[in-house]
Amino acid sequence: MMESSAKASTKYLEELSILLRSQRFTVHPRETRDIDVEHDGSTLCRINDLGNLGYFADKIAGKESVLDRIRETARSTREYMTLLEQAPPLVAEGLSEGYQLLAEFNGTILAGHMTRYGAPFVTWEWVHNKTALWQGHYYGVGDSGGYSSAKRDFAVRSGLLPSSALFTPEQLTEVYRSIHETLDSEYPLTDERRKLLESAAEQIEDFVPDLDERVQRSNQAELDAPRGGGMELS
Repeated sequence: MMESSAKASTKYLEELSILLRSQRFTVHPRETRDIDVEHDGSTLCRINDLGNLGYFADKIAGKESVLDRIRETARSTREYMTLLEQAPPLVAEGLSEGYQLLAEFNGTILAGHMTRYGAPFVTWEWVHNKTALWQGHYYGVGDSGGYSSAKRDFAVRSGLLPSSALFTPEQLTEVYRSIHETLDSEYPLTDERRKLLESAAEQIEDFVPDLDERVQRSNQAELDAPRGGGMELS
């Protein structure tokens, strides 16, 4: 039992390292079953094999949002690694071995499997009296929020949530920008409205792991957009 637990912990840190590196962090494995995570030449935090994160206070000033992204990645990775460890195998016609059934509702399933390159996820629909699967939506290793995106797709496809109740990361990025444009403006705000806007921004920060990069791309696209509508003189 202890050997199995140690093996699962090792797999967790290996998977987490793959995801963090895909987000352009530098990961340094340690001999004590934990990892150090470096960003822009500074070691920001240390994560152990249980997913607990400790950070270096003198290194995170101005990088709190980066630390939050690391923390959320560690949390979600721990969640799905635990599910994969406990989930039953998924059996269907024409399906290769290795997939595990993570969730099922209303004829829709969420599945995943471990590979040497990380864990991809997929949603399918049952057909032929639940003997075969079709219309797979795939979320590969290193995709931004791959596991979260797969869960979201499962919730919508299965009918647990209507698609209109969920915003895409692109929509949330623009909402986030608009919130901060309002907060940073001289427009008069009541204390209640300011608190509501600030809490909404924090929720978006927690949900979109690569929010900073998305905001930068959105800002740059706006700067690069052609300006029109002005009068030209000849």
